[in-house]
Amino acid sequence: MAGLLGSLYTGNTGLHAASIGVGVVGDNIANSNTTGFKGARAHFEDLISEFITGGSGTNQVGRGVTLERIEKLFTQGSFQNTGVPTDLAISGDGFFVVRGQEGTENQYTRNGAFRFDEEGFLINQSGQRVQGYNANGVGELSAVQDDVRITRRQLEPRATEQVEMHANLRPDDPIQAFDPADPEGTSSFRTSVVLYDSLGNPHEMTVYGTHTAQGTWELNGTVDGAEIAGGVAGTPVQVPLGTLDFDADGLLVAENVPDPVVVDWIGATQGQITFDFGDALNDGGTGRAGSSQWNQVRESSANFITQDGYGTGELDNIAVDQHGTVTGGFTNGRTLVLGQVATARFEDPTSLGAVGGNNFVETASSGQAVVGSALTGGRGGVVSGALELSNVEISDQFIDLIAYQRAFQANSRTIQTADGLLQEVFQLLR
Repeated sequence: MAGLLGSLYTGNTGLHAASIGVGVVGDNIANSNTTGFKGARAHFEDLISEFITGGSGTNQVGRGVTLERIEKLFTQGSFQNTGVPTDLAISGDGFFVVRGQEGTENQYTRNGAFRFDEEGFLINQSGQRVQGYNANGVGELSAVQDDVRITRRQLEPRATEQVEMHANLRPDDPIQAFDPADPEGTSSFRTSVVLYDSLGNPHEMTVYGTHTAQGTWELNGTVDGAEIAGGVAGTPVQVPLGTLDFDADGLLVAENVPDPVVVDWIGATQGQITFDFGDALNDGGTGRAGSSQWNQVRESSANFITQDGYGTGELDNIAVDQHGTVTGGFTNGRTLVLGQVATARFEDPTSLGAVGGNNFVETASSGQAVVGSALTGGRGGVVSGALELSNVEISDQFIDLIAYQRAFQANSRTIQTADGLLQEVFQLLR
């Protein structure tokens, strides 16, 4: 009788285990379309066996099965490209860090469906704020973890301080003197560069090159008088830029350029601009990597111009790189680092505690979160414009579902058989 009654309970443990297995599989299937979801699997173990002493010695009879652990499978899911820059995924190990109200603990997720709210905070779809590092006004990231927030919607202007210009000037061009009243007729070379004042106003300067002696060129700039203090609108104001000296090999020997070139912009701070026309030999350069004087070209011309000023810019777009760095693109063509999304890794992510919302919290078994930049410390890289899909494989889940169904049916047979045998025993009493 004890053995038959024990069989009933043994079969019941099998029913319970199969029910748990069906529940785990059902949860996997239900979340097969949940962004960043990680499937689970149930681990079972046998119960302690009963010792039975017989003629051949001591034997053991198993007493069923019990749940050992439900393990989360943190394998990589496929990526779905969305084109939304705030949709983020992690390629490799790691989690995004999110937090609710101030004072609440950090939570960790693989679901990177983020957006910016009306206050500029980067949040998930539940309103939790994404954690990371914010940048100051010049794009330097803080070392203190905080809510990622973009407050810089406008980029202040920068006055031009440096201008670099390279040109090839023909040695066969006529030798003459520059006349500011007739700049076109008294120069062999002309180009233009846009300069910015302290208010972000653009000013076009036309640069003229005049061949004044063998191997010597005089450079002058002109700006409309309406933009220069004391000038007259419509009348160009001359801005001397110095001279360039070349040797018989066409190499730049010396730059005799005012440093800085001073320009009195109307209504703005006086411009003080350094002009660089090449790596002159007397400055320790090669004389080749800038302006030169070589023949067999159609005309004297500029081949490189750059300057470091810009006007006011409005935030136009953002981009997130593989390190999680958020960079803003502004309407003035400039970019600036605005912040960085942090990622975290654990020694044993399978021991994290699920708290719903596709979020996890650390436990004693998972170890503490190691938070830092993506692609450092074993953390994976961030993929912008994509979301990580669930790693649940439906076909595998259906196979497991069939196996658990058969296990449930078989264990119910065990109970039915034990019950039938008990009925036979009860018949003996009649």
